[in-house]
This record gives sequence, structure tokens and C-alpha cells, in this order.
Amino acid sequence: MNIPLNGRIAIIDDEISQAEPLLKALSKNQIPYAFYKGNDISYLPDADSRFNDIRVLFLDINLVDEKATLDEKLVKSTLINVLRRVISPQNFPYALIFWSRHQKEHESLVRGLFENELKDRQPISIRGFVKSDFFPNFSSEEAETDIDIIEELNKIINSELAYSYLLNWENQVHTASDITLQEIFSSYHTYENWTDNANHLINKLGISYSGKAYFKQDSAEKIKSAYNSLTYLANDTLEKSVNSKDIENPEELTVEDSDNPKFESFHSINKKLLFSDDNEPIEYPGSVIEDQNTKTEAIFQELLNNSFSRSKIETELTEEEIKDKTESAINKLINKKSSSKRKEIRSTWKRIYLTATPLCDYVQNKYEYNRCVKGMIISSEHLEYIDTKSEAIFISPKFLFEEVSCVMILHFRYFFTSNKGGNLKNLNPLFRARQQLLAEIQSKLSRHISRQGILFLDDR
Repeated sequence: MNIPLNGRIAIIDDEISQAEPLLKALSKNQIPYAFYKGNDISYLPDADSRFNDIRVLFLDINLVDEKATLDEKLVKSTLINVLRRVISPQNFPYALIFWSRHQKEHESLVRGLFENELKDRQPISIRGFVKSDFFPNFSSEEAETDIDIIEELNKIINSELAYSYLLNWENQVHTASDITLQEIFSSYHTYENWTDNANHLINKLGISYSGKAYFKQDSAEKIKSAYNSLTYLANDTLEKSVNSKDIENPEELTVEDSDNPKFESFHSINKKLLFSDDNEPIEYPGSVIEDQNTKTEAIFQELLNNSFSRSKIETELTEEEIKDKTESAINKLINKKSSSKRKEIRSTWKRIYLTATPLCDYVQNKYEYNRCVKGMIISSEHLEYIDTKSEAIFISPKFLFEEVSCVMILHFRYFFTSNKGGNLKNLNPLFRARQQLLAEIQSKLSRHISRQGILFLDDR
């Protein structure tokens, strides 16, 4: 079953009695939900709520009275006000299901709202349901029916394959959290001494993550340390669940004309896989920070010079350009073309630092200095002019940044430390490298630092 198990089902109706069939079916199947009385503002979230985390929304179209026909302007204004409070622009993806006896009369009106006034919070699909089967002829009394609401809801969810798989994943995340708490706290199954036992265990979880630094942390940091331990355990449980749990009636997700430009490019998807948009604090491991200080321009120009591939420029020379020229003249030509190309790269680059401090040092507050690597973000069209063979240079996969395909280049010879909490002027945080990318960077950095070499004689 892919119906959300984490309380992300919402029901909007002006009469709770009219929602009874839904409430009973969901409750009987242990599926949490939220009920909003559409004609009572005290039920509704604040208009500026950031998100409400809804995946399935059951909507009664008529939230005003029980009349079979109603003024469309009143229906429209009421729905706009209610939906703006219940669904935020950040609430995505969700499916809207009509739980209404007025679906046929006003379905086009609702669809029109999501194409205009509520376009910033569109559902992925709009489907009809079976309320009229429970309340035929606009009666206020529930009638007997053989319809299985849960089965019907499953059909709607499973009709959108990608959506159903995402809900299945969310359910596994929810279950992994539940299993983690059960495994960790199962020995304290009674209320006797629960508080002391739980406090003791949570403290120990915090210590296991932060080590001796835990005893110097404030209360908030101690709780975060325990959270990180629980996250580690939950991730392990989730990974096991994902790899071993059967998927009911799996189907291939097919895409027609996958090269169609309307689809998201792999550069854009790479941005999501490689980086997170959260960028504070800049001392957090993986933070990518733009240096906007003009006084540091020279050192970054040197970095580019040391990353640049002159051999690429050489291969671009034409026979006409080098005809009858001396080696010295050819070198001057290469230098001139290289300088011009580097200037072109600098016209659109961003000079960056990447925070490479180990996460354990950061969370345990064991670092006195931030460990950083200088680098640059350049258009991927210039990648062919970068020395890709150097072990001192790290080049990220291509990703979309500011609507341009880019790569992030780090030069390990420009590894440095900065004072903790030092001068933050002229620094613009951009995004954060995700854990896997950061681990790859740190691994290659460590190999660069620890190259030992060996003593030997060459037979040449």
C-alpha cells in the first residue's frame, strides 16, 4: 500500500458528518490524517505557513452551504481563501481528489483556479471520488455502499506510477524511523523509570557522536549530537529496507521522447545530486563560498594558470599559423592564445573556497581552523582547456548553475586554513557539496597530501 502513513492526508469539508466515511476508513486502517473545516477559519493554518506537508488532499468543492447549485463567484473566492491556507507553494508533490457531490457542476472551476489564481500550488493530478455514492441525491445521511474507500484511494495513487513510488519511499523513511526508535528504546517498555532511562540513553547517543566534546556542548548541541546518532541508525535501517523490501506490481517508468528540451537536463539533475541549496553556516563541511574580494584576484589567476592546459592550445594551432615560424615564435603564439583563453574563462568564472573540514571535527568542535581549498566554477565549455590529468586538480561532473552548464574545479596545491569565525567580508555562500561529493574530494585531497614516493633506480 502506497497511501501515506505519515499524516500527510488532508480532508477539507464544511461538515464533518459529510467526511465520516473517509474518516472511518482511514482510522480503521491506521492512516493518520488532518481534517480542516472549510467554513471555519479557526481550523485553518495561518496564511503565511511555510508548508503543510500534504501528499493527498480530499476537497469538498461546496464549502458554503448544502445547496445543490451555488454562485460560482462565491465558490471560487471561498476555495481560494481556504486552499491558500492549507496548501503552500512549497507543498509539492500532492494529488487533489474531489470528495464532493458538486464535482460535475464545479470541476472546471477548480481546475481553472489551479491554472490561474493558484498556479503556484498546482497538484500533480486532479481526480474525482465517490462521495455521492455515500450521500446520494444530496442527502445529509450516509447510505450503505459496498465501495472500499481504501481500495479506491490505492487505485488513484497507483495510477500515477512515479508518484506512487515516491509515496512508497516516504513510507519506508517513516517506517525506518519507527523501527529505529523501537530498536533503541525497546528495553524501556514501561512507564516506570522511563524518563531516567531515556535521558541516559539519549545522552549516550550524543556522546557516541560527539565524543569528549559533548561535555562542553550546550543543551541544543547535545540534542543535535543525539539526533545525528539516530539519523545514522535510521539511514542504515532505511537502506536495508529499500534493498530488501518487495515493490508491489513494479512497472518500468517510460518516457517518450526523452531528449525533448521540455524535460529537465542532466546538468540540472546533477546540481540536485551533487549540491544542496542550503549554504549556511559557511564553516559547515562542504560549503562552497564565492570570494568577491578584488584583492585576491591575482592568486586565483595563478590558480587558473596552474590548471590550464597549454597542450590543448597547441593542438588548435593551424598549419598556416605555424608555417615558417621558429620554435620561439610558436611559443609566443601559444602564450598569446593561452592568455586570451584564460581571460575568456575569467570573464564568467566564480572564484571559490570549499570548506573541507572533517564533519566529525566540526560537530565535536575540535577544530581551531577551517580547512579550505581554493578553486573556481567555470563554464563547462572551457573544460577542455583544463589539465584533467593532474592529481592535484579535482573536477566535478557538469551541473547547471545560474542557467549555465558549469564545472567546479579545486586545486589541492591551494589548500589552506583560516581562523575559526574569521573575517567573513566579501564572501558569498553559494551552496553545499553533498556528503558523497565531499567525501570524494576529501579522499583525493588526502591522497594528494600523503603521496610518499619510493626510492628506486631506473634502468634507462
